[in-house]
Amino acid sequence: MPSPGKILDKALEAVSIASFAGLIFLTLFQVLSRYLFSVPIAFTEELGRFLFIWTSFLGAAIVMKKNEHIKLDLFQGRISDRNYTILQVFVFAAVFAFSLVILVAGAKTLGVAFKQTASVSRVSMGVVYLILPASAFFMAIYSFGYLIKTIASLKGDKA
Repeated sequence: MPSPGKILDKALEAVSIASFAGLIFLTLFQVLSRYLFSVPIAFTEELGRFLFIWTSFLGAAIVMKKNEHIKLDLFQGRISDRNYTILQVFVFAAVFAFSLVILVAGAKTLGVAFKQTASVSRVSMGVVYLILPASAFFMAIYSFGYLIKTIASLKGDKA
């Protein structure tokens, strides 16, 4: 039986794939309706923008899971492996702290956002802003996991 973590990972990836596929479909539909039928459909641009936001934030969480965010390796090779690992501890701690801030701030924003609707599509802005705390939740979990692993590797180096 798959662990709850694996189920959450698969759900994150499935929602990301669905939002990206929806973005492609809406963009294609908008282009076809505008140029082939000369009838632009107004809500497709707005929904496409919302799906782009979701795809970006979901992608950031997936990349955090794989620890493949863009990194500046200015210090790698210039400092000892142990000092580089210590630097990674600070980086993962900062990402974890920032994710918690975004999680709390995003959750507070939802109260106001669910009372508003988008001008053209009439979608609740709460649905759009829901991605903030959701992606921050995943990034906090993943960065905390890497933080624990990195600290454990430091303890293993001392032995």
